[in-house]
Amino acid sequence: MELIVITRPELFDKETDALNQLFRNGLKRLHLRKPKATRRELEDLIRRIPAAYRGRVVLHDHHDLARQYGLGGIHLNQRNPQPPEGYTGTLSCSCHSLEEVRQRKAGYSYVFLSPVYDSISKSGYRAAFSRDELRAAADLLDEHVIALGGVDENRLAELKSLGFGGVAVLGDVWNRTGADFTAHFRHLMRQTYETAPTVLSIAGSDPSGGAGIQADLKSISALGVFAAAAITAVTVQNTVGVQSVHPLPPEVVRAQIRAVLDDLPVRAVKIGMVYDEAIVRAIVAALQDYEGPIVYDPVMVSTSGHRLVSPDTLHCISRELIPRCTLVTPNLHEARTLSGTSIDGLADMERAAQRLSQQYGTGFLIKGGHLDSKEMCDILYHGNRFRHYTLSQIDSRNLHGTGCTLSSAIAAALSLGNPLEEAVGWAKEYVNRAIQEAGNLHLGHGQGPLWHFFT
Repeated sequence: MELIVITRPELFDKETDALNQLFRNGLKRLHLRKPKATRRELEDLIRRIPAAYRGRVVLHDHHDLARQYGLGGIHLNQRNPQPPEGYTGTLSCSCHSLEEVRQRKAGYSYVFLSPVYDSISKSGYRAAFSRDELRAAADLLDEHVIALGGVDENRLAELKSLGFGGVAVLGDVWNRTGADFTAHFRHLMRQTYETAPTVLSIAGSDPSGGAGIQADLKSISALGVFAAAAITAVTVQNTVGVQSVHPLPPEVVRAQIRAVLDDLPVRAVKIGMVYDEAIVRAIVAALQDYEGPIVYDPVMVSTSGHRLVSPDTLHCISRELIPRCTLVTPNLHEARTLSGTSIDGLADMERAAQRLSQQYGTGFLIKGGHLDSKEMCDILYHGNRFRHYTLSQIDSRNLHGTGCTLSSAIAAALSLGNPLEEAVGWAKEYVNRAIQEAGNLHLGHGQGPLWHFFT
């Protein structure tokens, strides 16, 4: 069942931030309804929505802006009863009786039926239909009919059983504030999912919980996505360092991956520690038929610059694994190893990211955390263009697992349908907050972990 959000009718402060938060968390369709906004005000709001999300916006007024900004559709109403001349995109309208639905449904991509319950946002706007009337209209209610009016979390199951193809919410979303805003929207999304988006992490285990599989599962879960795992190696480590690594048999690694892919709706994969050639080949073989995004965090060089994989394994990774990925996220040491060049500044990072991306046919995000700078800059090269992600450096002793957290957060964002550039940006913000939230923690005697569950 589809979840549609309708904006508040009035413009408000930081509205774009709220809309982008909805898109990031999986909203596929937003009805932009601002009946009193001027064309310029509406255009300013649209411009602040990233271009990657504008195809999810349906416009209620000033319909000419839909074509100009590549919006996803227009909604016809009493103010604007006809589409612009020549418009052939998605059309919707509102119906206030079952007979009106019967007459108009065939001419629209979908229609709203309202009010199905007493309105939350409009005082005195009472339900127009009894449950018996809606049950008797079972032949009419299908995937093209969206329930509107008084819809909240407690009514979703009933609306689905009545045959509605989706629900449109307004008051139940916008009456929430602060941290409850995102948490409640994620709850609504879960209630309307047919299947929950899942991320599979393929990585080594860190018993101290700060990195590896443990960090991945925390990050993915914190961002509202279901997390599954396939372990490649068991490590003996803590915040002070790694004492030993014990790889699992390749056939066991492959069997874990296949068990998850054969059963769960995996929408993104994150790969971390791969250890040796046999495990690399097991992973590649297990993912042979998987068609979703893959994020690879190449755990091949330690923070101190010590190489963690053999030259033969590195060759196997380069030849068989990296070309299979959507995004690779090396730190500076790893980028130097993969590119065979020195990287001492932003210009070097750009050259390396472009060279590696073109060499392997995949996106590269080179992390600049080891540069001597007060600002942290990561550089993405993808789709023949660069994007810089710059944040102020945080002075913290709690940085254990930062790379694992970032790559798994990107995978989580991709699983929700975010385009790559936006997924990286959201993941960067998440990691930055996780570092800040861990600021006063004292876990372990070495480099402490991030705090993942602040959302």
